[in-house]
Amino acid sequence: MELLGLFGTGIDRSYSPAIHAAGLRETGRKGQYMLWPVAEADLHVAMRGAYVLGARGANVTTPYKEAAALQCLRLDPWARRIGAVNVLVRGDGGWIGHNTDADGFWQPIAALGRPVRQALVLGTGGAALAVCAALEREGVRLHVAGRNREKLGRFAIEYKAKTYDWQEWSDLRGMDLIVNATTIGRKPGESPLEEPEIPEGIVVYDLLYRPHPSELLRRAARRGCRTLGGGGMLLAQALLAWRLWYDEDPPHRVMTAALEAAMQADAAREKGE
Repeated sequence: MELLGLFGTGIDRSYSPAIHAAGLRETGRKGQYMLWPVAEADLHVAMRGAYVLGARGANVTTPYKEAAALQCLRLDPWARRIGAVNVLVRGDGGWIGHNTDADGFWQPIAALGRPVRQALVLGTGGAALAVCAALEREGVRLHVAGRNREKLGRFAIEYKAKTYDWQEWSDLRGMDLIVNATTIGRKPGESPLEEPEIPEGIVVYDLLYRPHPSELLRRAARRGCRTLGGGGMLLAQALLAWRLWYDEDPPHRVMTAALEAAMQADAAREKGE
C-alpha cells in the first residue's frame, strides 16, 4: 500500500486527506494519505520514520516548512531559493524537498487577469517566503510586515522588500494586492486588518482556507475588493504535488470536487454549531 501524509500541527481538520484520497481512488491506487501531527522538536525523527516505513511522499504545512527544508537530502531550485518546503518526494537515501506553494499561490491571481504592481505581504514564515518568491518573479514591488525583525531583514535583503514592524505600515492605498500569510484569522471574528485600513477595489488574498470566507475576506468584500481564499492555493499545490509523486497529470476534476465537498460540509457544520 502506498503511503502519503501531512506533517504539521493543528492539522486534524485539513482538507488534504480528502483531496488526495479522491485522487487515489480515481486512479485505482491502493494507498492512504495520513495526518502526522508532530512537535517541531520531533520533526526530524518523524520525517525519517516515514521514510523508513516506505512512504512515497508527504506534505509539510505551517509552521514547519523551513525546518523541514533543513532535514532534506537535497532541495529543488524553488525550495532552495525560498528556504522552505511543502512537498517531500522519496529519493535514494532520503527526502527530496520541493516547494509548490509559490506556483500554487500565483495561479489564482493569474486567473484574475489583473495587473499587480505593489503588494503587501503579512507574515514572515515559510508561506510568506513562497509568496514573495512568486511575486518577485512577476516583477511586483514588495512590502512585508511582521513581528520578527531578523526575518524582516531577510526579506529586505533577498527580496528588496520595504519592511514594517507589525501594524506599523503606512497608508495602503498604493497597494494592488494584500496577502495574509499569517495564521491570524483562524479564530472567529479575528482579522489582521481593520476594515477601514483595506483600500477599496483591490485584491485581498487570505492563505487561510478555514473559516471560509475569513473575517479578513468578509471585510475586504464590504470594501468592494476582489477576494481570494486559501482553497485555490491548497488545490493548486496539491495538484502539483501529485505530479511530483507520480510523474503524471492528476485527476483534476475529482480532486477539485473532493475539496469543494469538504469545504461545503465544513460550512454546513459551522452553521449548525
